[in-house]
Amino acid sequence: MSISLPRLLYVRLYNLLSLRSFCIYNMQIICLSALMLTMKRVIRSIILFLCVTTAAQAQYDAQFSQYFMAMGYYNPAYAGTTGDLNLFGIHRQQWLGFKGNPPKSFFVTADMPLKLGETTHGVGGVLFTESIGLFNNTHIAGQYANKQKLFGGILSVGLQVGIVSQSFNGDDVYFPEGYETDDSAIPRTVVSGTSFDINAGLYYTRKNFYFGVGAMHVTEPELMLDENVYSYIAGSYNLVSGYNIKLKNPLYELQPSVFLKTDTRTFQADITGRVVYNKMFNGGLSWRVNESIVFLFGATFGRVQVGYAYDFPTTPILKGTTGSHELMIRYALKLKKTKTGKNKHKSVRIL
Repeated sequence: MSISLPRLLYVRLYNLLSLRSFCIYNMQIICLSALMLTMKRVIRSIILFLCVTTAAQAQYDAQFSQYFMAMGYYNPAYAGTTGDLNLFGIHRQQWLGFKGNPPKSFFVTADMPLKLGETTHGVGGVLFTESIGLFNNTHIAGQYANKQKLFGGILSVGLQVGIVSQSFNGDDVYFPEGYETDDSAIPRTVVSGTSFDINAGLYYTRKNFYFGVGAMHVTEPELMLDENVYSYIAGSYNLVSGYNIKLKNPLYELQPSVFLKTDTRTFQADITGRVVYNKMFNGGLSWRVNESIVFLFGATFGRVQVGYAYDFPTTPILKGTTGSHELMIRYALKLKKTKTGKNKHKSVRIL
């Protein structure tokens, strides 16, 4: 089946506006970019992208620099791991100063352990929203994790089931004067679609060591935004591992970790080192390979933990942005067990 040029432009623009990591342009994209020079409002961004030598195909999922705190986003097996009732939120403003509505991501989750008889479980709920260019993505899901003792540690097997919604704001599509707009593949109004989505994962902890693998969008959902407009979300996979090292001075602890993420076409890797002082203050650096250097800061005050990350780009994209910013907050409510083994806690209103 043939496809019109405007529709091809629409598909390629979606990849450009996603503002994720990039691979080297092939000849087809170069020729297509030449035709797009007449579009005055997008040409500034295209010129910058042509200077970037990494990744034209984008990974769909957000890249949180504080991944070690936001594991509930990547792996449902993390639910109930800490033993507390956790309320967690993180906001990421990517590539500040970049034109064309660069990614803005917001993720919140609540999770807790649950004991039923002799078995231990974890349950949680997640909400994720993100805006990229003319697109808005929303995820709502519930999480369940079953936990079993293994080799002196705890193995958690998790499943996340929910819905994913995506909308495209066709009202803001700009066409240069004289450009034909009769192609129905380019929406001129707000269109949206919803689909079923599943994540799964394994998470293992033993003393100061942790390791996890996650599979996101197992169903690879396809969303029908309009009669002639479809959006496809490819599955992706991630791996995280870390070890908390006690130093000679008991006030200090070194926390190295790695995080790998791929959709089988592109690959991202974070290598992180943090130092925690007196279980209260922490700071460190993270290297996102071939993309950025991340400065990490955090503090814990009683039940509240806060964190900040600043991404400094190491690619030519630095010409168009001052970097990315990320804010995180976590509230942990200690759970107490009754004689029956069930969890109970004080009312948050009287803490």
